[in-house]
Amino acid sequence: MTAILKASDLTQEKFLALMKNLHPDTPQVPGRIWLEAPDGWALDWWEWEAGLRRKLRWCGAGRAPIGEYADACLPRSTAGRLFAPEGELRWRTIHALGESCWRTVFLGTTDWVKTALEDQSHVLAQLEPSHDSFFLWGQQTEETPDEWIEMRIPHRFRYPVTDNAARVKVIIERWTDHTGEPHFVRLCELQSYQEEK
Repeated sequence: MTAILKASDLTQEKFLALMKNLHPDTPQVPGRIWLEAPDGWALDWWEWEAGLRRKLRWCGAGRAPIGEYADACLPRSTAGRLFAPEGELRWRTIHALGESCWRTVFLGTTDWVKTALEDQSHVLAQLEPSHDSFFLWGQQTEETPDEWIEMRIPHRFRYPVTDNAARVKVIIERWTDHTGEPHFVRLCELQSYQEEK
């Protein structure tokens, strides 16, 4: 498998332009976005054609999710991930490097970002990819359609998956060196999982 690694420190303006102009191979298949900000967070579908005009399910402590446009959520985010099976774009803001420093990394098999980030693919030459999966928090029941309840927190999660199932797994790709030490981990997919009885 040929993998692409690209990275750059961007201004907020350049980062938002990048998000507006992403080019996946299959734009008709939505990706998923994870955003973190001081006032909330989102884990939702990302419709490539809608881009920044996509309404996200914006969650916050002590309130039900509200619909808020991505172009309002992204500028105040402190970190995030946009992922699909063919790649992941990941970012975080680093105020110590300037008021508007967005450290941005892309890892995948399809170049979504073109010339917006610098090619660093040579770093992957000594690393080996492998795949794994982990269950996400919460379990869905007949009484909680479209919500996965986690009593240890307690919290109701709404995962962007196409079918209802008792559990949801995240599929990851891990890039490790010859000692087994991971250097990169990217989110690939969320999958519904029905436990066998």
